[in-house]
Amino acid sequence: MAADKPCCPADALRRIRMIPVNGIPTGITMLDEIIAEVKEMKLTSEQQIKETLLKKVKVYNYISKGAEEMYANAIVAEYNKF
Repeated sequence: MAADKPCCPADALRRIRMIPVNGIPTGITMLDEIIAEVKEMKLTSEQQIKETLLKKVKVYNYISKGAEEMYANAIVAEYNKF
């Protein structure tokens, strides 16, 4: 993934994926790349997957402390569809 980081803000904007977070359509930058990277890690624990996804998503997206669980659940749902 290191070689696939966005080169500029415009490139990052092109990598936004809309997902429902608590029923609200929300844009998450770099989600497809993050999901692919975590899939390659072959983690087996659902909690470990959830924590890893959230940690990586927070590198590119602001998520308030109070919304972390909602985001984590939405991101895991997308991960399971992938």
